[in-house]
Amino acid sequence: MSPRAARRAGSLLLALSAIACGQEPTPPAPPAPDTQAPHVRILSPAEGQDVAAFQVHVRGALEDDQGVVRSSWSLNGAPPVDFTPSAVFTLGGRPLPGTNHLRVEAVDAAGNTGVAEVRFSWGTSLAAGLSHSAALRDGQLFTWGGNDAGQLGRPDAGNAPHPLPVPGLAPVRAVVAGPSSTLVLGEDGGAWAWGTLPSGLVPARQAPSTPTRVESPGPVVDAALGTSHALLLLADGTVLAVGSNTAGQLGLGSTAPVKAPTPVPGLSDIVRVAVGTAHSVALRRDGTVFTWGDNGDGQLGNGELDDAPHPEPLEVAHLGHVVDIASGRDHVLALGADGRVRAWGLGMSGQLGHGRSGMLGSRAQPVEVLEVTDAVAVSAQANVGFALSASGTLWAWGQNSNAQLGDGTLAERPRPVRVQGLGPARAMTAAPLHTLAWTREGHCLAWGANHDGQLGASLPSEGSPRSPTPLPVVFP
Repeated sequence: MSPRAARRAGSLLLALSAIACGQEPTPPAPPAPDTQAPHVRILSPAEGQDVAAFQVHVRGALEDDQGVVRSSWSLNGAPPVDFTPSAVFTLGGRPLPGTNHLRVEAVDAAGNTGVAEVRFSWGTSLAAGLSHSAALRDGQLFTWGGNDAGQLGRPDAGNAPHPLPVPGLAPVRAVVAGPSSTLVLGEDGGAWAWGTLPSGLVPARQAPSTPTRVESPGPVVDAALGTSHALLLLADGTVLAVGSNTAGQLGLGSTAPVKAPTPVPGLSDIVRVAVGTAHSVALRRDGTVFTWGDNGDGQLGNGELDDAPHPEPLEVAHLGHVVDIASGRDHVLALGADGRVRAWGLGMSGQLGHGRSGMLGSRAQPVEVLEVTDAVAVSAQANVGFALSASGTLWAWGQNSNAQLGDGTLAERPRPVRVQGLGPARAMTAAPLHTLAWTREGHCLAWGANHDGQLGASLPSEGSPRSPTPLPVVFP
């Protein structure tokens, strides 16, 4: 029995006793006023998180013992928008470049008001390729590691064991990396790229290391760089594709290569793109996922494996509402609105995270990743997968021969494990052989292979050129 109900029962017993003794009953005491405000929680996005998609998915909870009668939310100071109160709620809106401010308010029947607020950033602040790394820090882009293809954006530099600023860039809000390439998105919607790029992504340039403007018919809000093809996402939801097309990975209805960014027909209202070796993935605003290109390992998620090209986007079934996507070499991750992750495609190294590897690891349709139940972001590369939880825990699974999972071992992990020694994280990015993360305290950490200095950290001069646990990146 609640305290309030107990008080009422006690008052009733006293009144009945008084009547039995011939006395006038004492009026029951009025109920104590309700002064407890509703408890409002924002589960996603997490405080300080990087939101990669051109849509912020808000997931939260409302609690009040007398019930919430009105609830509203606001993004970046816009007029509050009412939504129907419920124990668990989901909302969606478009973020702005840089830091965004989300506010959710709830009012109960007594007029008490509860508020929750988070600040998050739109755009990826970390990126990494086969042997190089990139990070946005205080509005400045830094790169380090291998520079054999000019991927650091500095013509005067060889390999760089520690971060160096990239000169001559306009204000940058996001960074993306391919195996040996880098692309940045400007606050004005422009895109610049350098390194070994898919053919046709940029016009002729002076040198591979020179940041070159990507020509597009509108503002670019997301991009994905593969070995030989690339996708650009425009603010109006259009997807542009360019480069090699042997498996139909450009989604243009044929296997002919394209030497200029070209709109993918049949796609609209897209908010996120990803690419693998020869397949492509797109997330639509309504939570549906589309795939096209190579399907030799089931990476299209349609329940089949075949070697035929698939040059047209098709929806992936059995996913529910998806809010983020990522792609490795031949596998795909999809983060659901419920905080759970689904995966499909190649699973030989345990990169699907469902507990199996080897010949039993691959799946041609979505399967749930184990352990992870409250993810707010996903990342994948090569044969690894990562998920960031609302609490800041970073989960990792898949290949680990270069210690890229950060669990202190070199053991393959077909089931997700926690990255050790990291602390609560707000952002992360996977690479084929190493990994980067920002902590909520503002520290950049790296682990895994370091053969070209891609960790940006101080390692002993003797011993293995890798770190199985996170090390602080040394910025100038």
